[in-house]
Amino acid sequence: MKPIDLAKAIGVAIALLAINVLVAILVMLVYVFFINSGHPNEFYEAAALRISPWCSHIAGTALFLGAGYLFTRRLHGRNGFLFAVTFTVWYAIIDAATVGFLGAMEIEFLLSMTAKLVAALLGVFCARRTIVNAELKSVN
Repeated sequence: MKPIDLAKAIGVAIALLAINVLVAILVMLVYVFFINSGHPNEFYEAAALRISPWCSHIAGTALFLGAGYLFTRRLHGRNGFLFAVTFTVWYAIIDAATVGFLGAMEIEFLLSMTAKLVAALLGVFCARRTIVNAELKSVN
């Protein structure tokens, strides 16, 4: 992997984290204004502590699947699997660092990162199959 690919992987990790946080904020806004409105701020702060991790687990995993697929399809010469592992590891490091590495060794965090890694690798796998199928069709 080239140094530029490492920089790109770090950029992808940061972008995925930002999008994941944005999704959690949007879900909380929908909850506050449309699902369960009229409560004091303390109620919503407590709800955010319950809801936000699930947003990360579900939306984050989907984002990693899409990222693995997208960044493998875009650059055929890159080792997609290595790139997916790299941006997932950087995502985990940056995510853990944002909270001072508190909970980085808890089972919930480890399972979430494992799901994200598997999703990213599945995205790469699907993209590679798509690329191979397209090449086979162009040969025939």
